[in-house]
Amino acid sequence: MFAPVEGRARIRLSFPPTLMPKKSRSKKKSKKVTKRKVKKTAKRRVVRRAKKPAKKMKKVKKPAKKARRAKAVKKASPAKRKIVRAIAEKVIGRVTHYYDRIGVAVVDVQSPIRLGDTIRLRHGDHIFEQRVESLQVNHTPISSAASGQEVGMKVNEVAEEGTVILPA
Repeated sequence: MFAPVEGRARIRLSFPPTLMPKKSRSKKKSKKVTKRKVKKTAKRRVVRRAKKPAKKMKKVKKPAKKARRAKAVKKASPAKRKIVRAIAEKVIGRVTHYYDRIGVAVVDVQSPIRLGDTIRLRHGDHIFEQRVESLQVNHTPISSAASGQEVGMKVNEVAEEGTVILPA
């Protein structure tokens, strides 16, 4: 029953080869491989740490911070106050919405306005003048608007939100 194979004894069994129990070498190999990888990475880390020299840091003294005083807010001169008041009093209203397809601006009126008045619309650098030709409240035409009303006004150019309406 025993037959020598290259110096080792081999056992013959009567089982067919499909029923023979198989040895699980793949698990053992994978374990060995992972162990080897761990060992290699550990060695690499040790080598890398050994190559880098330690850096010496110099201590630098920081100068002491000076206490800052709060800056006094300058009050506007009386002349500037008058100008600001005059501009604030002259404002007829502000554009709260603009319908670009029909060219209508919704205006929150701050001082009275009538049909036929000449107004100046200003938004940043964009300034233009026009006559008030159409005023409406809820799709109903009106001849004048009092302060506090929201009216629709037909405009000749684009009047974005925030545009200020002044008398010309």
